Amino acid sequence: MPRKLREKISFPGALYHVVCRGVNEGKIFKRSPDYNKILKILRKAKEKFNFSLYSYSLMPNHVHFQIKTKSILIPQIMHYINFCYAIYFNHKHKRSGHLFQDRYYASLVDSEFYFWALSAYIDLNPVRAGLVERPEDYKWGSYQFCYQKNLNNDLVDCLEFLEMGGEGNAEELCDSYLNFVKEEAKNPKRPKFIKSEKFT
Repeated sequence: MPRKLREKISFPGALYHVVCRGVNEGKIFKRSPDYNKILKILRKAKEKFNFSLYSYSLMPNHVHFQIKTKSILIPQIMHYINFCYAIYFNHKHKRSGHLFQDRYYASLVDSEFYFWALSAYIDLNPVRAGLVERPEDYKWGSYQFCYQKNLNNDLVDCLEFLEMGGEGNAEELCDSYLNFVKEEAKNPKRPKFIKSEKFT
């Protein structure tokens, strides 16, 4: 990938929709310990690189993250997450070779208006994939934190995310987002505002 393009979409304070897919559409999670491991890696990555995680969805053969960078750029963050998890997965499941298809796909979101729309898309991914009927039923996604009103946790920056998308106190904003997701569930299309670029 040309360096000019990478620099264009890598800068402090940028908000991204990041997607990592298994090579040849293969599974990257086989059992519960695999999902728990990448969540542990995410927590360590947040401590190490100080970024904000607004939403995530861990699907059997790919993952979605909504990440806002601070001083550390997205390539460093994603290299750490993918490298650590691939090492774990290959060792755990006695395999070798690439786990992910390329490095990742990064979609730069350049408007605050779409923060909630992007998160709703990520939270609804398991529903649209037929894994669950309701987003709150999916164990491996960020929607559970808002649904359970668990806004002060060490993984998802719920309060920061909610405050960037609306006005009101934490409970009011949380209820607003839950209602927003319900409305977005009626729209099967992927948001058109995201501009996708591939890092290799």
